[in-house]
Amino acid sequence: MEKPHIAIFPLSVGMGHLLPLAEFVKRLCEFHGFSITLIISKWMWTSQQPPLLQRLASSALDIRITEIPHITVDEDEPDMKIETKVSKFVLKAKPHIEEVLLQLSHSSSPISAFITDFFCTDLLDVTTKLKMASYLFVPSSASFVCFMFHLPKLVSEINVSFKDADFEVEIPGHPLIPARDLLTPVQDRSTSAFKWMVHHASRFKEASGILINTFAELEEEAMKTLSTPATPSIYPIGPLMCTETDAPDESSCLKWLDEQPPSSVLFVAFGSGAIFSREQIIDLAIGLEASSHRFLWVLRGYKSGDSSSLETDISQLLPEGFQSRTMDRGLVVLNWAPQVRILSHLSTGGFLSHCGWNSTLESVSHGVPMIGWPLFAEQRMNKVILVRQIQVAIDLKMESTGFVRREEVERAVRELMEGEEGSKARKKMKELKDKAKLAMMEEGSTMKATADAATDLSQRPSLNP
Repeated sequence: MEKPHIAIFPLSVGMGHLLPLAEFVKRLCEFHGFSITLIISKWMWTSQQPPLLQRLASSALDIRITEIPHITVDEDEPDMKIETKVSKFVLKAKPHIEEVLLQLSHSSSPISAFITDFFCTDLLDVTTKLKMASYLFVPSSASFVCFMFHLPKLVSEINVSFKDADFEVEIPGHPLIPARDLLTPVQDRSTSAFKWMVHHASRFKEASGILINTFAELEEEAMKTLSTPATPSIYPIGPLMCTETDAPDESSCLKWLDEQPPSSVLFVAFGSGAIFSREQIIDLAIGLEASSHRFLWVLRGYKSGDSSSLETDISQLLPEGFQSRTMDRGLVVLNWAPQVRILSHLSTGGFLSHCGWNSTLESVSHGVPMIGWPLFAEQRMNKVILVRQIQVAIDLKMESTGFVRREEVERAVRELMEGEEGSKARKKMKELKDKAKLAMMEEGSTMKATADAATDLSQRPSLNP
């Protein structure tokens, strides 16, 4: 029997989209016998992406890589946002993607379907022309997908920019959400990023199906909202998490964790894109110190005006005397730490996080309750879901500028680690950890959704009429 063969065009910006997609690719190959062609572009690559793709291509799995010609994107507006850059890149990439898909369609092993990132909806023009089934991969939540389906209607009903709206909005599958907590690129109606996000949202319905990095039991309300004839097929195929096999030396912080009491340490990390001002670093440090709780803090650097710096000397970043005063209960590491191994460690009892979806899934999968400190993208929306709906996170009050004061840091840490709200969040997280484990078992919801996706990816010869 011939292997099912599909083509995938992953988003080439950052690792947050690529890592979960790579895990899905491995599952399709390992458990469902797929042959996969990855169509790649080196536009805006980071240093982390080539090694990941090389590992995929050199593995025993049936994965091939084909590269399209180099594309440049003219930045014809000041401070062009990444959403605009990506969308313009995809428009230029369309003829090259079409050429590759045509070649694959007429090869000795013709492809049955095409998968791409949700920022690449204009590639649906190509698959419609070729009468090919096409799927969108969403590395974020089912709640985010609900928002995208509702966004065109929302912007037609609300005529002001969300950043100027002092009220909460209703979105199917969501609790009430403050307008200013909606997705960062849609906050200002005057920007091209806003127009592009609405454009992509309006095209979601054209996909043959949508693959989401979540599991059904985590987002029951959102999944119920998406389970209608009006939406394409929905596949909750998560959690898709990287195992971090090629990590740098991690002995120091893990050995330090080994010496701490069970569930006593607050892990503090904000993802690879977070660099705070010097003032914010100082208030965070003093808040952690005042809480009297143990902490492991991944500190990246500081921002001053329009420039950022990654320091190599921790003492230059922290308040004077901070390290000596907290040396018996705190550890600060620079730039990177093995997040999955830390969250799975018995000594870890909480996670102060930016609420990025990959980090959220890692926290849920290991049963670690959270404090939400969102920064950009859909992170504020994630925080609202985690606090108000799923109830596994403590809210952190921010000023209008996004600044968090030391007193609020202390309050939130104490509440999570010793308070009643924290106790409830910890209990709920334990339940979700068990549900995540069940979802990944042979008869679990994620494995069934993945099998359904595999069946449809291999058998759909054309788009739905």
